[in-house]
Amino acid sequence: ILAQAVLPLWQSIPQSTSCCHHSRMEIGAAAAGVSAVNALWGYNRKNFLFDREMRQKNEYQVLEWRSKQAALWRDDVRDIIGVTEKKMDTYTIVSALQLGMSVALFTEGRLAPGTPPWLLHFYMLTLAAAFLYLLMSVWLAMHASIVAQCSSVRLLTQFVRLPVPTWEELENMRTYAQSFEQVSGKHMLRVPFVGQSSGSADAPKDRPASMSEPALSQMRGERADGPDEPHQPRAAPDPWECEVHGDRRSL
Repeated sequence: ILAQAVLPLWQSIPQSTSCCHHSRMEIGAAAAGVSAVNALWGYNRKNFLFDREMRQKNEYQVLEWRSKQAALWRDDVRDIIGVTEKKMDTYTIVSALQLGMSVALFTEGRLAPGTPPWLLHFYMLTLAAAFLYLLMSVWLAMHASIVAQCSSVRLLTQFVRLPVPTWEELENMRTYAQSFEQVSGKHMLRVPFVGQSSGSADAPKDRPASMSEPALSQMRGERADGPDEPHQPRAAPDPWECEVHGDRRSL
């Protein structure tokens, strides 16, 4: 479009006079400058759209990881509660069998004739105590199993839910192409391979991955109780200054 607009103007200027020659040179220089600006603007706009698309995919991937993490937590809750349920079911079966044996001893387990009355009293007292304890064991095991199931349902429905993103979060992940018009001019017309991205100059290059903040403060010459000067606000982690640091996000 620019060439089609400039070419008729270029051809309409006569080539006889030196003044016209200078005019042609000025128009050519202006056209070259406008073309360079247009190329830089288009290059940076494509980079902006590509970076924002990658950022959106990154956000979606983080949401998927959060969903898988929540699914693992829900499986852990089911496994832990399931152990209690299985133990209580085993206790119920064993206690029920022993309870049946106690009833059988009450009805058919008679002592030999001529047994002293005091021994018969102890025998009946022991069977009655065993019957009551086993009956309580069956009842408490059933109650514990029901409580475990109710606790599992409560945990899964109220505390460990799948992280469903809200409409506001989805809107924050979206980037309109018109947003490129809101970035600063230095980003719109940035020359490739010139300058440095704002996110790369935020941390020292010789910092180990496992270095803690106190160790980093000592490396910077700061006191243990705090730096001499207040920390300056961090630069944006992306070249377009449209994002915030990951430690300030809830992802």
